Amino acid sequence: MSAGLADNVRKYRRTAGLSQEGLAEAARLSLSTVRKAEQGGHVSMDTLAALAGAPENRTPREDLFAGGGRCRTR
Repeated sequence: MSAGLADNVRKYRRTAGLSQEGLAEAARLSLSTVRKAEQGGHVSMDTLAALAGAPENRTPREDLFAGGGRCRTR
């Protein structure tokens, strides 16, 4: 995963006011998966979709991949 994508995951989590633990719970993922995503590790598209679609996060998926790192929520 690219550093820009990892940064976007972290930015959206923080914008939503979530801890890594909170995002993991909301996305129904393990804490280690969230950490791996934020550190630029390899994660699946399903994982990215779960992170983006977590009820408390609600990040437009395409924004995770945006080079500019826009930080907007719905």
